[in-house]
Amino acid sequence: MSIVELVRLAPLFIISFGAGVIDLSLGMGFGFTVTPLMLLLGFTPVEAVPGVLFSSFIGGLSSSYFNHRLHNVDFGAGSRELRIALFTGGLGMIGATAGVLISLNLPARWVGLYIGALVIASGVLVITSKAFITSFSWPRMFVISLIGSLNKGLTGSGFGPVITTGAILSGISEKTSVSIQAFAEAIVAFVGFITYILLRSQVNAWVVSAMSLGVALASPFAALFMSRMKGDTMKLLVGALALIIGLFTLLKYL
Repeated sequence: MSIVELVRLAPLFIISFGAGVIDLSLGMGFGFTVTPLMLLLGFTPVEAVPGVLFSSFIGGLSSSYFNHRLHNVDFGAGSRELRIALFTGGLGMIGATAGVLISLNLPARWVGLYIGALVIASGVLVITSKAFITSFSWPRMFVISLIGSLNKGLTGSGFGPVITTGAILSGISEKTSVSIQAFAEAIVAFVGFITYILLRSQVNAWVVSAMSLGVALASPFAALFMSRMKGDTMKLLVGALALIIGLFTLLKYL
């Protein structure tokens, strides 16, 4: 690798690390933040998409390991949390594929406005009202997973905010919700990356490596931050970040 390439990749590594800490701590924001910054730095969409997908896969796996080790979640064999994560990830693969097919027949503007409004509403509910938080049920998690995965397929975003806030509103604790989202998105991102390779077979290995390394190094810090946050503080931060992402999504498509 040349010095020029190293200089080009250094900001990408830093951005991936910073966005990774935020995303893996609060359950959303990586693709939303990194993709436009990559384009501003001169990277092409062909470089950005597989980089975001594979680094999301690496970040989801590594953060799941550290969250389990630091007792943010119990991903032990047979645990309810592991079953929810696998269920959400499995449904996410199906829903994301369906979303891609549906998106071919829908105006991108209306889809983007819908996702922005949905994420804002979820953020408001998480912040303002405990009355909306219900007990966990598999049918409710099915609906949340389906909506989140369809969003992912429709626009490439919206999975993290919907799954994280939806899980919290379904009575799952804040730390567990973020951990489940990371595990599930790792599954969806890996399938997306493999699909991308099969369809395009063009990946910049240096870009993917720089981003994956940044996110992998971010995961233990994110797990540590999460383990030290109180539930109410984390709920407020998750809701606030959902509001920010939803607002910027609305502004993008207005």
